[in-house]
Amino acid sequence: MTQLPAQAPTVASTVRDIVRTGAAGEKAPAATLTTWGQTFMSQLYGPQTAVRYECRPRYTTEPWLEALPSDVLQARKRGLEVRALYLHPKAQPPTKKHRLREGVCVDCHEAEWLAGPECTPPPPSRDQRAALPFDPFWFREPLQALQQIAATKVINHYDCLKWDRECTYLIERLDQYLKDTQA
Repeated sequence: MTQLPAQAPTVASTVRDIVRTGAAGEKAPAATLTTWGQTFMSQLYGPQTAVRYECRPRYTTEPWLEALPSDVLQARKRGLEVRALYLHPKAQPPTKKHRLREGVCVDCHEAEWLAGPECTPPPPSRDQRAALPFDPFWFREPLQALQQIAATKVINHYDCLKWDRECTYLIERLDQYLKDTQA
């Protein structure tokens, strides 16, 4: 049996490993932690280099100042907290915004706290009547013929009115059905 070549770990597989290790209550060895950190750095930031480094004294809320290269290299010795700033693509504005009413989107029916940045309403539900095994408009011509026969043949006056009324009703319903399914 041939083995597949080992692939570079992805962020998802790394997170899965971290969760499994945490759930098992095991302590991860230092080499594994290093591998996880390197995976995150390589997969999330890749070859991208930091645009700017900022630092501030550790355990303070002072504002971040631009760091010198010596501050970055000797941050621990100098008691500095350092952060690297990277360029990321700007977030695209949503193509459709939520229209909220009482904390719920009118279009996609998502709660405000659960809804993402873009409103994506569910697709309209499929009209089950369109899946009939026959075309209801096949009945239109016979109904019109029956209506015509009721008006021209010699039958009881009350029967003539009854058939005319029922045929007219059924034809109107077929027209309404056509309008509903075509829209």
